[in-house]
Amino acid sequence: RITWGHDFRLQRSGSRRHFYRSVAPLISVFMIHLQNIKILLVEDDQDIREMYSAAFMKKGFTVFTAHDGRSGIQKFQNKSPHIVLLDIMMPNVDGYQVLKEVRKNMKHYTPVIMLTNLEPSHFERHAQFDDVDEYLIKSHFSPSEVVAKTVEILKVNKLLPEETQV
Repeated sequence: RITWGHDFRLQRSGSRRHFYRSVAPLISVFMIHLQNIKILLVEDDQDIREMYSAAFMKKGFTVFTAHDGRSGIQKFQNKSPHIVLLDIMMPNVDGYQVLKEVRKNMKHYTPVIMLTNLEPSHFERHAQFDDVDEYLIKSHFSPSEVVAKTVEILKVNKLLPEETQV
C-alpha cells in the first residue's frame, strides 16, 4: 500500500524504502486542488460558454454553466461556487442583477469576474464596479489568459495556494 507522508513523500507500508517526491506527484497534488475549485460560468452565447468551459476543465477545474442570469442565480444558490465568471449583457436578467444576488450571500465572499465586450467607460457608470474582482473584455483575452486571471483572483482570495501553477 502506498500513502502520502506529511512532507509529500511517497511511503510504502511495511517497507523502510521511501520514494521522494517527483514532478508527477506534485502535479497530482495541484490537480486535486483544482478539482476542488468550483467555477460558475454564466454566459448566454453557447460557443463562448463552451470555449471557456473547455479551457477550465482542461486544467482540472469543476465547471458549472448557466445560459442566462436566472439559471445563473439558481446555480449559484445550489452549487456554492468558489468563483463566478459572469457576462454582463444577457436577456431578461443581466450580469449586474446576478451580481446583486451573489453579493446578498453574507455567509462568505465569492469573487466575481465580469466578462464582457463592453467598453470600460460603461463600467464606470455602474455603482457595482467596486463589487467586482476583475473586468475582462472577452476580445482582449484568450481562454488560457482568462484561466490565468481566474487563478490569480483565486490566489488573492486565498482559495488556492500561492504555489499553484496552471
